[in-house]
Amino acid sequence: MYKKIELIGTDLDGTLLTDDKTLSPATVNAVKKAYAAGIHIVPITGRPLKGIPACVREREEIEYIIASNGAHIYDVKNDRDIYSGAIDSEKSRALIDRLRKLDCMFEPFADGAGYAEKDVFDYYIKTFRGTPLEDYFFSSRIVCERYEKLFDGKSRRADEIFINCADEAIRESVIKITNDLGGLQYCNLGDRFIEVTKAGTDKGTALAKICAHLGISVDNTIAFGDGENDLQFMQTAGISVAMENAFPVIKNAADIITKSNNDDGVAAILNEILRP
Repeated sequence: MYKKIELIGTDLDGTLLTDDKTLSPATVNAVKKAYAAGIHIVPITGRPLKGIPACVREREEIEYIIASNGAHIYDVKNDRDIYSGAIDSEKSRALIDRLRKLDCMFEPFADGAGYAEKDVFDYYIKTFRGTPLEDYFFSSRIVCERYEKLFDGKSRRADEIFINCADEAIRESVIKITNDLGGLQYCNLGDRFIEVTKAGTDKGTALAKICAHLGISVDNTIAFGDGENDLQFMQTAGISVAMENAFPVIKNAADIITKSNNDDGVAAILNEILRP
C-alpha cells in the first residue's frame, strides 16, 4: 500500500504530540528512522512558529516547519522564511474592527507569535497555568496594548486570527463577517473556535508549496491529522492517516485510521512504512 514516501506531514496537537505535549520514545525512534531513510519530516500546525515545542523544533530531523495553518513556511536549518500567506494589514485591521463589535475573545497571529491583549493573556494565565498547554501559551504570546495598533501601518500582516466563540450566534456572526469582507476563509475547530486566514491559505496549499520547494511530488507524501483544519492537507497528500481520536470528518476523509496520539499512532504507521 505504501508507495515511495519522501515526505511526512504531521499535525502536532492530538497527532504527533501526546496529550501532555511531548513526543513519546516510540515516536522519537520512528522519526529518527524515517530521517535516516532520507524522508523529510514536516510539522504542519495551527500553532504560530514561536509555539512549536522545543521537543519538536530542536530535533535535527526537523528541517522545515509549516505554522499558522499554512500561512508560514520556515526553513529551520537556514533560519529563514520561504513562504508567507498572510492577510494584508488593511484587511487584518478591518476584521479586527468588526470582531470588536462581537462578544468574543480573539487574537491575531503575526511575526511567528500570537498577540494577546492583557485581558486575553490574563484569561490564559487563569485557564492554562499548571496544564500541559502552559508552556505553549506563555512562550508563544506577546502581550500588547491594542490589536489595532499592530496593524496601523502596511508592514505587519496577520498570519491568522484565532477566535473563541461563546455561542452559536457569535459563530454565525464571525462566519458572516469573514464572508462579507472577502479574500478570507475560515475553519471551525470543534464547537467553539474559528481560525480565519487569507483565502487559499491552508495546510494543503502549504504542503504543495513545500513539496515544490523540495522537488517532491505530493503523491509521495503521507499526512497525519486529527482536527478539522487538517482536512485540506490530508486531501492533498498521497496517503492520509487519521488518528483514532480524530474528528469524524477527518476519519471519513482518511485512507487509514491509526491508533490515538497517546498510543503512538504516528509511530505505528511509520514503522510499517519503514519495515524492510
